[in-house]
Amino acid sequence: MFFFKNRLNFFNTACLLFVGMLSFIPVSAIESQKLDEIFILAEEIKSTDFKKFSELVTFLSGQSDKLSPAQVEELEYLQSYSLVYSGERDESLVRLRHLAESSISENLKFKSYGLMINSLVLSRKYSDVFQYFDDFHNLLGKVSDESIRSYGFVIISLVFNSINQFDLGLYYAEKLIETTKVDRYRCIGMQYKVEALHRAKRYQEFYNFYEDAINNCIVAKQPVYVGIIRSFRIEQLVEESPQQALETLNAYFNEVEATSYKILITLYRALYSSIYLKLGQTDLALSYALAARDNLEVSEINYAVLRLYSALHEAAKISGDYQQALNFHEILVAKQKAFEDEKTSGLLAYNIAKANIEVKNQRIALLDKDNELLSLQKDLYEKEVKQNRLIMMVLASVLVLASFLAYRGMSGRKRFKKIAEYDQLTGISNRYHFNNQAKVALEYCEKNAKPVAVILFDLDYFKNINDMHGHAAGDWALQVVVKTCRNFMRNNDVFGRIGGEEFAVVLPGCQTDKAVLLAEICRDAIAGIDSTDCGKQFPLSASFGVCGSDTSGYQLKQLLADADNAMYRAKEAGRDQVMAFAP
Repeated sequence: MFFFKNRLNFFNTACLLFVGMLSFIPVSAIESQKLDEIFILAEEIKSTDFKKFSELVTFLSGQSDKLSPAQVEELEYLQSYSLVYSGERDESLVRLRHLAESSISENLKFKSYGLMINSLVLSRKYSDVFQYFDDFHNLLGKVSDESIRSYGFVIISLVFNSINQFDLGLYYAEKLIETTKVDRYRCIGMQYKVEALHRAKRYQEFYNFYEDAINNCIVAKQPVYVGIIRSFRIEQLVEESPQQALETLNAYFNEVEATSYKILITLYRALYSSIYLKLGQTDLALSYALAARDNLEVSEINYAVLRLYSALHEAAKISGDYQQALNFHEILVAKQKAFEDEKTSGLLAYNIAKANIEVKNQRIALLDKDNELLSLQKDLYEKEVKQNRLIMMVLASVLVLASFLAYRGMSGRKRFKKIAEYDQLTGISNRYHFNNQAKVALEYCEKNAKPVAVILFDLDYFKNINDMHGHAAGDWALQVVVKTCRNFMRNNDVFGRIGGEEFAVVLPGCQTDKAVLLAEICRDAIAGIDSTDCGKQFPLSASFGVCGSDTSGYQLKQLLADADNAMYRAKEAGRDQVMAFAP
């Protein structure tokens, strides 16, 4: 998250209003403004009014011939900030690296390292983050400006929270809260502390600190951080009390939308979707989730995106759209894997950087203590072996995790494929899968000039069974009818449930008269089913309609229509009969 969310105090607000009138003041009046004051104002408003900030940077760029060497460097830092905010991070990194290495000001070096690390965290380039992290951390002790030191604690806490090192993130967040005199930075520290406690599942400490964090951020006029802190509590309420979570969301959603902060708005909409799923309001859940998804970049990955796709998957599954559920599940698994891979790579980069620092320090110690050279070399070798073993263990863990996630993804795909293609009650093809399989069989028979027949049958008076004996008896009847009829079918016959109590069979290579015989066998077997096995007493029978390619062709739609016609003739003739289609 791009954390530079600033709010001006009363004096700075007055200055901002003054600058807002710059376009109406003659150029000579602008030039009379002290350049130092403009630099201070630009620093103050850079995260609250980016448009006005950009205008000030443009103005200062036009005054480059009047700037001191220190002001030239400060201007370059502000220009780099503008590039980061606008998404041009690669170009900003080149400028910031130059400033961090060559600036005459320790404070500006420190700020440049901080902005560079923040940009790399946003880009999820953790190996590069820890390339500069040690230098940044070392500079922290040399910074005299308390506000800039607070900024340093913000960056360090952000980095450790980003790689799931919540104990370290919490430690630096608490240091920030204890030492800063700036309301904005205290609010940021409280947000990082709340996040670390929430992600580490230290809920009692979270509850004790939550209200204090909210109140401090409200006083500091930091609505984005207020919204982020509330989101953690709402996440907990989704599981504990969905109705209370909904009331909290309704109370504060307008405030979140007013921030225009896309990631936070996406998270709140995803939370709405999760809540409505818990409350059984699937349509509303899907509506909020789809609205949030439409505002996302395809490559975007964060906690909000994972919650969003989890909600989309659950909503689609509950709605019975198993194909869409499968699609959302595949996206969710891919993003979960990418998210975990990022966290793992961040942790790996941190461990490698920490190991490299240890090796570096040990080598310096070797140069300073020649009389202990042999023993220190032995210690160094042993430590390097341990460090390499640690790296190998981390890499092996990554491989195992990746394999596990891949296995889960494949298993999930197979499971949802089965759900999408087969009738859960009877175990035979549903209407969608039956149509696909039947068309394949018909195309094969037509291409090879083979006959094909279709049987359509419907259980007689099935509604009476449900009404008089209950749906459990009706379900048992459907299952036992399918099991009975399957005994007389070949492996290549396509058998599917295409309606409530309506079934169809496509018989490749079968003449119509043979299909009529098979239908008669099935009819007789159904009539002989003993319903007392389910604890109820009722008769079972079915009416059959049969047609073949010799009269109806090879189009599934026509074959089903003609078989249906024959079946209804069987019903009209008294039910429990087999009728062949006659043109």
